[in-house]
Amino acid sequence: MSTRTKVLLGVGGALVLISMLVTGIGGFLLAPPKKVLVVTMTQDAVQADRLALKRACGGLPGVVLVKDQGNPAASVQGRFPVRFDIARATADQEIALERCINQNGAKVRGFLSEGDN
Repeated sequence: MSTRTKVLLGVGGALVLISMLVTGIGGFLLAPPKKVLVVTMTQDAVQADRLALKRACGGLPGVVLVKDQGNPAASVQGRFPVRFDIARATADQEIALERCINQNGAKVRGFLSEGDN
């Protein structure tokens, strides 16, 4: 191999290594935590029940509503759980959210935390 080929292979290998390191550090180590509280509604819950729970508990400090995805029709969304992003919430803010859900949850079947490490 010529010297030019060796240099080009070395530079290419270094670029690949650097891109892997930047991706690993930026995408995994420095990424914000992903923690979502998923509130499952009862079988007879409708979209109005979901919206009432969102209004009551979605504005608490440290709590961010996760936007509904998919078909926006109320007849479809009424079957899905309500999700609250609590990645940046403190323990007291999580307790306040759970207390709010229990107080306003006539149509709530239960809730669980996803992404909790």
